[in-house]
Amino acid sequence: MKRTFTPRRLIGAVIGVVVVSGLAACGGGESEAGSGSALTVNTSFVVKSLDPGAVYEPTGNVVVHALYDTLVTFEGDDVSTPVPDLAESYEASPDATTFTFTLDQDAVFSDGSPVTSADVVFSLNRLKNLKGSAAAIVTNLSFEAPDERTVVVTSSVPDPSVPSMLTMPATGILNSKVAKEHGGDDSADAASTDKLTSYLNNTAAGSGPYVIESFDAASRIVLSANPKYWGEKPAFPRVVFQNMDVQNQKLTMSKKPDASVAMDLSGSSLDGLPGELQQTSSPNTYYQLRLSQDPSVSKVTSNHDFVQALRAAMDYDGIAAIFGEGGQPAAGDVPTAFAGALPASEAQKQDLTKAKELLAASGVGDTPVKLLYPALTFGGVDLGTIATKVQADAAKAGIKIELDPAPIASFLEQRKGGKVALSFSPQSFDYPVATVEVSDLMPGGGAAEAAGWTEENADPETVAAAQKALSTFDPAEQATAIQDWQRLMLQHSPFITLAYNSGVVVASPDLSDATFTAAGWTLDVADIGRK
Repeated sequence: MKRTFTPRRLIGAVIGVVVVSGLAACGGGESEAGSGSALTVNTSFVVKSLDPGAVYEPTGNVVVHALYDTLVTFEGDDVSTPVPDLAESYEASPDATTFTFTLDQDAVFSDGSPVTSADVVFSLNRLKNLKGSAAAIVTNLSFEAPDERTVVVTSSVPDPSVPSMLTMPATGILNSKVAKEHGGDDSADAASTDKLTSYLNNTAAGSGPYVIESFDAASRIVLSANPKYWGEKPAFPRVVFQNMDVQNQKLTMSKKPDASVAMDLSGSSLDGLPGELQQTSSPNTYYQLRLSQDPSVSKVTSNHDFVQALRAAMDYDGIAAIFGEGGQPAAGDVPTAFAGALPASEAQKQDLTKAKELLAASGVGDTPVKLLYPALTFGGVDLGTIATKVQADAAKAGIKIELDPAPIASFLEQRKGGKVALSFSPQSFDYPVATVEVSDLMPGGGAAEAAGWTEENADPETVAAAQKALSTFDPAEQATAIQDWQRLMLQHSPFITLAYNSGVVVASPDLSDATFTAAGWTLDVADIGRK
């Protein structure tokens, strides 16, 4: 929403985890385009719940962001600086461990009651204690309410990115009185005692611009404008999310409907769309090969020369081309949507001569290696197409790869076990700051652990560079440190980033501010208006 904020002090940056997000196309539906009062959002549903304490999936994040305000947020497609939302201002301690938020006294929930610091503490403690996937965002945080308008967030480790963490839809603030009346619990054992989710799937208990009109996770979600919203009223009184596969999204948008958005058209599915349609994107997703460094898992992939041979064998430009206009050959581990990305001039290049020399030096011969990947379409591209390209590129250097597609659930389970020699997947950030990537890939992080990459077998200079990136608080200096870390990762890490890609928001010509954002919610429906 376009809201006038009071003067504030702002800081940026973040740390966290990386996830795999699988998108599955679903059934079609009739568009409400042209109804006059409704905005239609066509998307392939990936949603389990509209409870902010449980939300983690792409569709759920878009909807929950419209239902629940957070302490801070991002404006439009700018993910560099958190701006006030429920908090009119905040301050950070010099050591980046304590963050003090002052709530906007005008903020009210959809029942008209004021938003208080007690509501914030309840909501964030509940998120943490539910111990769902999104709880990782606040694992290191604790929360206090010294008075009705003040919230103090303390991090157990110095971390200037805490405000960015608190933009995510999962940190949406609940009306604690309503929540408790319907089974909500923020105690340490909330994972077993909380009974609120089923209520929140039908009734929003937040202060956001919209409330729930109806929710069917298989076909349709309808929101209506919150009549007591305390900020600028959204332009559309209703928003209708329709579960629609990519083919039907393209067919619908090709008819140039009024007041309509499609969220899953990318790659070749964008070909042939009418030129009048609006398209926005920002490369925020990366595609990565992961090679186990544990010799007990694979003596081949744990061989440093083999890793570098495979890195040199990849045709980065050719892989990026598969994604269409939104694809970019990878320079490092951080996509270009985020501060700290390496410049395009440093994009990786295929060098088959070097690859063959490194393969010979490795001494592993022509032992084949299985490439595990999720058998799904993501970002408009069949991942099997990418895996086949990787196999073909490797073969040109004499590297033998056998493809091993798996359903997404099986893929995640296998890779989580840390016994996979070579795997491939799309990756995206849980929240939009590059240090989240550093934390995940450095020894001790989740991805590094799953790849058997430890401080004992990692390059010390690379580990030190990661630590410097995480401990540098000045945004400009931190971006430089992240770039330095990536250049070392290209020499020493078991991760090969192939290409960057972006989701794309396709909007009808009559809409304004229907903009893709690299923030966790992809599209802010409350921002969208008519031209």
